[in-house]
Amino acid sequence: MWATIQSFRHYVFAGCVLCSAIGLAPAVSLAQESGAGAGVDNSARERDLKDQLQNILRELEELQQQPPGGAAVTPVQPVQPATVGESSEAAAAAEPIPQYELSDVSIVSTRVQRRPEGLSLSATEQSETESQPTRTLRESMESLPGVVLRQANGPRDFSISIRGSGVKTSFAVREIKMYEDGFIQTQSDGLSRLDIHDPWFMRSVEVTRGASSSLYDNYALGGMVHFRTRRGSDINGMESFITGGSYGYQKYAFAVGQQFDNVDISLFGSHVSEDGFIRHSDYSTQTMNFNFRVKVDDKQNLYFKAITNWLDSRVPTRLTINQFNTDHRQAGGISNATNAVLLGQRRLDRRNIIGGMYERQINANTVLTMEADYDVKDINQTFTQISDNINPNYKHYTDLRHDGRLFDMPLRSYVGFFVNQMEQEGNTFNNLQDFFGTRGTLAQNSRGTIRNIGGRVREELEFIPKWTLAAGLGFEQSQLSVQTISYNAGAVSGRAGAERSFSNWAPEVSVSWKPGDGYRHWVRASTGYAIPGFGNLLTNPFTGLAGTNFDLKPQKNLNVELGTESRLHKTLTVQLVGFVTFVKDEIITQVVSNTGGQAAINADSSQYRGIEFFYDWRPLDGLRFSGAYTHIDARYINFSDRFLAGGIPTAFVRDGKVVPNVPTDTFNFKESYDHAGSGWGGWVEVNYMNSYFLNNNNTVGIPSFVIANLNIHKNFEFHNNKWIRFAKFFAEIDNIADKKYAASGNVVADSTADANKTLFFAGYGRSFYAGVTLGLF
Repeated sequence: MWATIQSFRHYVFAGCVLCSAIGLAPAVSLAQESGAGAGVDNSARERDLKDQLQNILRELEELQQQPPGGAAVTPVQPVQPATVGESSEAAAAAEPIPQYELSDVSIVSTRVQRRPEGLSLSATEQSETESQPTRTLRESMESLPGVVLRQANGPRDFSISIRGSGVKTSFAVREIKMYEDGFIQTQSDGLSRLDIHDPWFMRSVEVTRGASSSLYDNYALGGMVHFRTRRGSDINGMESFITGGSYGYQKYAFAVGQQFDNVDISLFGSHVSEDGFIRHSDYSTQTMNFNFRVKVDDKQNLYFKAITNWLDSRVPTRLTINQFNTDHRQAGGISNATNAVLLGQRRLDRRNIIGGMYERQINANTVLTMEADYDVKDINQTFTQISDNINPNYKHYTDLRHDGRLFDMPLRSYVGFFVNQMEQEGNTFNNLQDFFGTRGTLAQNSRGTIRNIGGRVREELEFIPKWTLAAGLGFEQSQLSVQTISYNAGAVSGRAGAERSFSNWAPEVSVSWKPGDGYRHWVRASTGYAIPGFGNLLTNPFTGLAGTNFDLKPQKNLNVELGTESRLHKTLTVQLVGFVTFVKDEIITQVVSNTGGQAAINADSSQYRGIEFFYDWRPLDGLRFSGAYTHIDARYINFSDRFLAGGIPTAFVRDGKVVPNVPTDTFNFKESYDHAGSGWGGWVEVNYMNSYFLNNNNTVGIPSFVIANLNIHKNFEFHNNKWIRFAKFFAEIDNIADKKYAASGNVVADSTADANKTLFFAGYGRSFYAGVTLGLF
């Protein structure tokens, strides 16, 4: 391959010299410049062609440094994930792992742009979804180092942790920025939910680990998660999917997609329902996802995307230790205030996102991208109190990327501008506790606005061959305004409001070295920040019920890491990263068990130290061994916990205590084999989690567990059938040993006795699933 590239270099260079000598441009340039007239500056055009040639040759050289496979990712993606149009279709067809190809940042065309240098990157591969049409995204993402998912309030509602960030909330995702196909999924108050992402729609999931606000702005304390849906070219017709399994699980889905000369279009739809493993956890959810990409001409592209999700889910209450030991499938509750059945706990939520992206290649080395979307969340949730909220959110960014040179050294430059605004109008009612979730008297209504505006700049300079210095800086100005009216027995009991303004800077610097093919080493220092959201500010910190918490501070962190990614053999790739994260004013969300409510407080300073290890070994065709291990030691450095003791607000020093809900050791092992000739395949997977604490006083926690899963699958190709192109069957057994384990935990305030702390959601017992995907027409 290297000889081919050298030959290509020689002939292309010779061809360009010949063209220059006779006064001609290559055919593609003639096509682009037709009608330009005789007044074109030939010397300027020659410089552009030479720069373009240098970019092509540099990309070809980088192609030799890519490992043969695995979840570790080399930097071949745009600086800002929101500019990504997806990976190249041609490469996707040739490689099993989407993240190892040239990235198609032009939305439809095949122009390439590298990922940021000096980052810890990992990704799932497409075969994960094809052989395992997962119920949730946890089942594929848990194979990535540093990433932990925990069940929250709903079928696909999981919290995501990257290096310990993001798991100290009992629902949804915070402290991590999320994208899908380049469109921001995190709303302006920092809240993201996995409900809207159907795993069957996905081509892959890519994760950037470590504080990254210089790249991804507000809320990127732990990093970034980027979901990539399948393109029309991946579907090439119509697909139908049906699966069923234990505990009443059933799913029906379809996909329609096609690529034409200048258009790529895809539409996904699914219906999922289940009785649930835990009582009072039945649900029904529907999702639609539409993508339309069009290449206007050689320099312009448009991308339109629309997503909608409806959810109707009953929600159990987490269990105390005694409840878990007695009957881990019960709905939970230690009093009328937390009894899931009596309260009729439920989520009736809907979310819609519609947006567009425009990309223009200004010249051979400069690309402009603009994106705007409207994202509205309408939630009706019944717990100890009943909340009705609507959150319309507008988001926009403009990016400019340029490949140039500084004193004959390759320089990649990036500058971006963004603005977003979200409003909230909400009402909170008392729950009549009549088993139906009936609204009682009004407890609070609120109205607020969050506005974020800022910019970012990044430079990546190859100051020595194979050595790259990257430096970035982000700035964001956030303004938050909220007004509340509280009620007691239907009468106004208080009015409160807050006007908060936050200015945040996020510097980053890294040095990376690529000494040879398949080797990459880096050192990085980066920062992150996250302002409080509406939910944090509108809850009383002592009761967890409707109230105010306007003194809450934004949280910030500093990430320092040293990493290496090495292809030790053509069949073996490893990645090893050591990191230290210093956190200031960490927002800890605690459950107040007496009321079932949640409240947020600041921990002055804490520190996270850890290592991440990943390996991918493919000794034979079709055979793969892979695994990910993460160790984290997270401790408070300076923190005075506060809660009501005997009815009096009291401070308790927690210096040196372990930060709750951060797993110490996690390990994923997977052995898979796919026989190319017969279409048969299978895998076995083992997941291990060490015990960890769930309260700031470190007295109660989740016990360790080991879970094993098994899958077999068979693919059929029908070459002469005009109605059915292929059929993919799978059967899977999860939790083979029927292990009783706590799969998810809450951070719980120590104002409640340990015996009464509501802590766990039980993990699923032994489960059987089977299904088929049919490729039609």
